[in-house]
Amino acid sequence: MGLLEKIIFFYIFILGLAFTFLVPPLQKPDEHGHFIRSILLSHGKVFLTNKDESLPIEKQYYDLIHDPLLNKIPYHPKVKFDMRWYLRSPFADKGAYKFVNESTWGQFMLPASSYIPYAFGIGIARLFNLNAYLTFFTGRFSMFLLAFVWMIFLYKKIPQTFKPLLLFVFSIPMLIHQITGYNYDAMQYMMGFSLFVLMINLLKKRKISLFDLSALAGTFLLFLIMKLSFEPMLFLIFIIPYRKINNRLSGYIKKILLVLTVILTGYFLVKSSFFISASRYTHHPKGVNPTQQVQYILNHPFNYVQNFIQSSIHLAKFHLQGLIGIFGWLDYSMDWWVYVLFIGAGIYLIFTTKLEMKDRMKPWQILLIFGGIFLTYSFMMTIFYLNWKTVGSSVIDGTQGRYFISLLPFVMLGLAQLKRSASEWVLPKWMNTLLIFVLFLLIVSIINSIQTRYY
Repeated sequence: MGLLEKIIFFYIFILGLAFTFLVPPLQKPDEHGHFIRSILLSHGKVFLTNKDESLPIEKQYYDLIHDPLLNKIPYHPKVKFDMRWYLRSPFADKGAYKFVNESTWGQFMLPASSYIPYAFGIGIARLFNLNAYLTFFTGRFSMFLLAFVWMIFLYKKIPQTFKPLLLFVFSIPMLIHQITGYNYDAMQYMMGFSLFVLMINLLKKRKISLFDLSALAGTFLLFLIMKLSFEPMLFLIFIIPYRKINNRLSGYIKKILLVLTVILTGYFLVKSSFFISASRYTHHPKGVNPTQQVQYILNHPFNYVQNFIQSSIHLAKFHLQGLIGIFGWLDYSMDWWVYVLFIGAGIYLIFTTKLEMKDRMKPWQILLIFGGIFLTYSFMMTIFYLNWKTVGSSVIDGTQGRYFISLLPFVMLGLAQLKRSASEWVLPKWMNTLLIFVLFLLIVSIINSIQTRYY
């Protein structure tokens, strides 16, 4: 690993620590529910149904989740965090581990696999009898530490040509913000990046073994079960030329059908409790009815397409900004120059990625990449339209830029493949010094945003 890469990973680690410990508890998207799910998993509650209306958790966690100040901060920018919380004893009070019932409304929607690192951290904190605040931060830090080590591993495994693209994605502030908070995004991101690295390596192989196909099936399965709406990405399995898997088309079909069977069987087995509970779920907002919404789309397909296009155009700026970084409960962001910096760096990397002949894809492979991405985006928008919008609504919204972070390396790969040649831009020797200065300013800018928002 060169000096430039070490500098960027150091930046990721420092910014990760800031997002982990400087952002107060429950101040990231939906952390209340994700924290509850992590606590339940730490007690062995792997599968939940919509009938689990309340389950026991420790009193100190219940008090943290329902703390009036912490719940007021997201909706009142002038309300600040009380620093005196940090002056309390690091150990739990007597009676803190007494169990009380907590509402688990909607928890069946959250897959247990996404919360294993958090549950591990909570378990460690419980072992040392830590108070609720330190327990919360221990869970956050457990996920961040795993993701950071995972990033380094993936960076070492990906071929040299694609290292800059992957490192750029790892450095995005919104990604670092999410892997340092309670959510199901973090594990989904890391499985998405793992899938990207694995597919890049498989495409470079002359022959793909049964072990390779098993690894591909397992990675796809884990990627899909982490979060709903990424199922269309399964089409990317077909970008691997069939002769790499079997010289005969009939042999390829048998093997690829076996892989798909393993993925889909595992997917439906793991998701079975979710699908059963979702089919019986009736607590939708007023005016929202997924069944009637589906009927509306079928009866008015052109209206829906028009709504889809108009909403996508309207949300484009919000999605791009959210992908780079809109923090907290979408209530604070970064200086304008940070967005310009990351957009410019992304464009630069796409145009300067020099692909060897063996790295170049056929038009049909590029089409499959963009097709899978577009279908995933369309599926996600449709899910939000079905479950969050009133029947016949002319607007589709609710999606955020952070939802698409795991797709970003595939987008950049596809765009890099569209170029016929790469521009030869040689970086000057003083670039490392400039990079250190820029990343220092970036960290200071983001920490200042956190301080201004919460303290």
